[in-house]
Amino acid sequence: MRPESVWWALRDVSLEVREGETFGIIGENGAGKSTLLKIVAGTLRPSSGTVRVNGRVAALLELGAGFHPEQNGWDNILMMAALAGIPGARMERYVREVAEFSELPGEVLDRPVKTYSSGMFMRLAFSAATNVDPDILIIDEALSVGDMHFQKKSLDRILAFRDRGRTVLFCSHNLYQVRSLCSRVVWLDQGRLRQMGQTEEVVSAFETYEREKNAGLRDSVPGLPFRSTRPLQGVPVRLAYVALENEEGKVVSRLATFQSCRVVVEVEAGSGAPPCHIGIAIVRNDRENIFGTATHFLPGARPLAIPGRRRVVLAFPSLPLLSGEYLLSVYVLDDSGLQVFDMAELICPFTVAGKGRECGMVYLEHRWEL
Repeated sequence: MRPESVWWALRDVSLEVREGETFGIIGENGAGKSTLLKIVAGTLRPSSGTVRVNGRVAALLELGAGFHPEQNGWDNILMMAALAGIPGARMERYVREVAEFSELPGEVLDRPVKTYSSGMFMRLAFSAATNVDPDILIIDEALSVGDMHFQKKSLDRILAFRDRGRTVLFCSHNLYQVRSLCSRVVWLDQGRLRQMGQTEEVVSAFETYEREKNAGLRDSVPGLPFRSTRPLQGVPVRLAYVALENEEGKVVSRLATFQSCRVVVEVEAGSGAPPCHIGIAIVRNDRENIFGTATHFLPGARPLAIPGRRRVVLAFPSLPLLSGEYLLSVYVLDDSGLQVFDMAELICPFTVAGKGRECGMVYLEHRWEL
C-alpha cells in the first residue's frame, strides 16, 4: 500500500487523564473518538506510539460488544464476569446484581441476546460493565440508547463512580451531558487533537465550529407560539407550549431594548410522572448562545411536580439585548438537571430593535469620563 493511500484513524494524539477525573471526548462522526477509546480499553493496538493504563478497565463501546449473540442473557453475564476476573465466590452475587440493575425480566434473560432490542442490549451491557467496580469506566455513546428511566439510572451510577474518585472517559454527542459530567474535554477532528482543556472552553469552541459549518435555522414562524405535536406517551414529561409575551401578556415577535417581556412555558405529564426542572436559553440567529438559565440553578430549588399541566414563567423586567435576530431554546430536565426529557430548540424567533447606536449583543451600563 502506497503511503499516500494510508488513512490514519488517529494521528499525533497525546494526552493524559488524571486519576479520579471525568474526561470528555467530543468531535464529529469519524473523528477517531471510538478508536481512541478502543485503544485505551485494549481491544485495539496502536500502529505506533504507546498507551499506559493504570487500573481495571470496564468499557461500554459499540452496542453489544463482547456479547455472544447466540447465548442467552444469563450466559453472557457469566462470560462478562469471567472476562472481568470476578472470583467464583462472588459470581452468584454479581449475576444477581447485574440482573436486578438491568431490570430485564427472567424470560428476557432466558432468550438469546440476538433477539434483544438496542435498549435491552444497553441495559445488560451497562449493568454488567459497571458492576465489576472498575478503576476506569469507558462510555462510548452508550447512554444515547434506551428509555429515559434507565438513562437517568445510568447517569446516577456514573455520578456515583465519579464521587468515589473513579476515572471516567465519557464520549458523547450530547454536549449538555458532557458539560454536566466532565471537568476536562478533548476535541478530536479527523483523527487529530484539535483542542483540549477545561470543559466550557472546549465545548464552546466546538459549538462555534459546528455553528459556522452548519449555518441555518429551524423552520419556525415569527409571532406564533410553539405547540408540541409529540404524543404525551413518548416522553415522561412533555414540553407542550412555549411563547414569548410582552408586559401585557400578548405573544410578540418584536421587542425593544430594555422592554419587559416573559417566556411562558407549559409542560404536561400523566400520573406518576417524575418531577422536572425547566431550562431556557436565548440564542442569536447564528446560533450563538446569549443567555441560559434553569430552575435548578436557584439555591435550594426543588423540582416541579407535574401531574397534569404546569405553567412556568421566566420574566425579564428589562431585556438588555441590542438590535438583532434571536430565538429561544427550551428544555425539560430531570430532577438532577442532567437528563433531558424533552426539548424544543431554535423556536419563537423574535427581533430586538435597539434605542441607541451601541453595537454588540447586550447593553452594558457605562459612563464616559472626558
